[in-house]
Amino acid sequence: MAERLLIVDENDKIVGTETKEKCHERKGILHRAFTVFLFNDKGQLLIQKRSKLKKLWPGYWENSCSSHPLKGESYVRAGERRLKEELRISCRLKFLDKFQYQAFYKNVGSENEICAILIGKYNGKIKPNPKEVAAWKWIGLEELEKEIEKNPQKYTPWLKIGLKKLMSLRKEKQGLELKSILNKYSKLVEPVIEKILNSYVDKKHQKIVRYQILTGGKRLRPALAIICCQLLGGKVKDVLPAAAGLEILHNYSLIIDDMINNSNLRREKPTCWFKFGRSIAECVAVDYSAAVFQAANRSKYPVEISEIFAKTTKTIVDGEILDILFEQSERENEKYVIENRYNEITEKDYLGMVSKKTTALIEACCEIGAIVAGAKESERRALKNYDFNLGIAFQIKDDILDIFGKEKEFGKKIGKDIEERKLGNIVIFYTLKELSRKEKEKFLAILRKSKIKNKDIKEGLKLINKTKSKEKSFLLGERYIKEAKESLKNLPQNKWNKLLAEIANFVLERNE
Repeated sequence: MAERLLIVDENDKIVGTETKEKCHERKGILHRAFTVFLFNDKGQLLIQKRSKLKKLWPGYWENSCSSHPLKGESYVRAGERRLKEELRISCRLKFLDKFQYQAFYKNVGSENEICAILIGKYNGKIKPNPKEVAAWKWIGLEELEKEIEKNPQKYTPWLKIGLKKLMSLRKEKQGLELKSILNKYSKLVEPVIEKILNSYVDKKHQKIVRYQILTGGKRLRPALAIICCQLLGGKVKDVLPAAAGLEILHNYSLIIDDMINNSNLRREKPTCWFKFGRSIAECVAVDYSAAVFQAANRSKYPVEISEIFAKTTKTIVDGEILDILFEQSERENEKYVIENRYNEITEKDYLGMVSKKTTALIEACCEIGAIVAGAKESERRALKNYDFNLGIAFQIKDDILDIFGKEKEFGKKIGKDIEERKLGNIVIFYTLKELSRKEKEKFLAILRKSKIKNKDIKEGLKLINKTKSKEKSFLLGERYIKEAKESLKNLPQNKWNKLLAEIANFVLERNE
């Protein structure tokens, strides 16, 4: 008797049954299917090569196993049955999600399915049925993604779609877990920050002083210090004052940066100067600078940490000066800027500016965590390499979000770097490298206008979108993330190490 599949509507409601052959003819009939992803303890995925006896996609690589539920079977029960039939594997599965797709194989037939993603863990023996499976292997997900990108014609459509969906869900889950951890550290450091900021400040002014900190933020920098300290065997209580100082220093730099760039919005809220005026914001900034050194004095190694704070602050200022000099217009009443402004920059110039303005503070976070933990010199070097590369990637992603992000998620106006006439944005840098001479002159003319309107920003974005600057920027960011993660191999292999790897992934995948 011919195998009958479950016919469904677009809501996956069963509306009848039909033979497998008819379901796969021409455009196909929408029916239920499942695809199994089995992982071993190493995190590798089991994939199989379909037998040449298969009617559709013979000899193609697919995931662990795929087929169709029969009448009266749940997705999970059907998947567990099929694993035994194809691979002689007994394994418990779990439903993850499902997707709908349609794909055609030459003139032979098609798949038109609502396909469930089932996942499981397996480390035992595999004895495939040769009528079903021609070959099999375990493979890492990153390696598989690269292989599919290189030779997509060797893989079934449901593997490619299912893998993309699975990776998206995994990243979303990891992102939520990481945010939960950052929130945990935020709750630890917040009271310390508030206590330091409030000290010696008149009660009438404490609300104004705290405004910048209370606008939000991921508290990534204090979290890095705490994680690095724990990575190397230190105690959280010992690093908290310095971690608070790092966040205060970060927000101090944001107050100044927002005034320099006339930014009205940050984290979807009015910036400090825009809300209270420049004179009050300048006073608040002085409070923050003093609070940074209060935090150092309350730390385990006050002299060494004070020196790091001083060095970091001065390095950030050096980077800020370069960023200003990379601007193409405005500040016409500032003689030094006019006389020393860059007409063009190199990639080395860009990376030099970023390594000062952004990376210096991230380096300080990891360095302080290591100092408090009493780290060896080799461990400090490995961490320094990690945070340098992490910091570069962080700014690259910020540059990408400035041009291609969503304003509500990013918390800042999109295209702000065009409005601020910056050459120091990697997307703008690659755009100018790729545009024709005429288009480059057009873009530079926008950046050099005395007043930039919304229509100018739109025109600039239009020129950017004609290039591959986004892809090039992302690839550069990936290179630095890879280097950052490579450095972690030279550090203790524990849960904190894995967390630093997750932070590296998060830096390039974030939308805010």
